[in-house]
Amino acid sequence: MSEADIKLRIIRLIDSQEGEVLRELYEMILSKLYQEKHEDMPLSAIEMGYKEMSEDREREKDAFEWIEGTLNSEEL
Repeated sequence: MSEADIKLRIIRLIDSQEGEVLRELYEMILSKLYQEKHEDMPLSAIEMGYKEMSEDREREKDAFEWIEGTLNSEEL
């Protein structure tokens, strides 16, 4: 089975679910993708965005370089 076939089957299986089963699948997928422990409440979209930003080492490096470039070290 190709990856495209697997993705399509997963989407169809998820689409056929409702209610609590759908919420549980959502939490399980998030947990697997983001390697988090099972939580009672899934992360909101904004929380997920902040989490992804915090794990982006390249953006973090760029931000620190920018901050250091804007500091006036003579006044510190």
